Amino acid sequence: MSISSSDHANRLGSPQQRPRAVPDLPQESLDEREWDKRVAREVRHQEVIEASFDRAEAYARVGDIEQAVAWLDRAATLSGGLPPAYRARRARWALSTAVRLKPTGGNRGTHGSGGLQGA
Repeated sequence: MSISSSDHANRLGSPQQRPRAVPDLPQESLDEREWDKRVAREVRHQEVIEASFDRAEAYARVGDIEQAVAWLDRAATLSGGLPPAYRARRARWALSTAVRLKPTGGNRGTHGSGGLQGA
């Protein structure tokens, strides 16, 4: 008993109906990869912002308030602004740098400020 080629094709179905050894990947997988890349970029961006806040706090701890304020400004630029707690901290730090006494180069032999003046 011989099987004709048309009988064989009918039993297996058309090439589009036959199961494939390796299934086609769904279209979503390409979109998921792109989504994963976007999420990874956002995570890196958030890490840079957090690192800027950490640096600002570290500089403030060692007394370098100018650098602390500069790092907060970087964080604000990256994130589109500062959260309320950091806005208050920045205002306090900026005020502390504004009232520091700085040498004026004035006469050292005079009484009074001793050549120091508020900024």
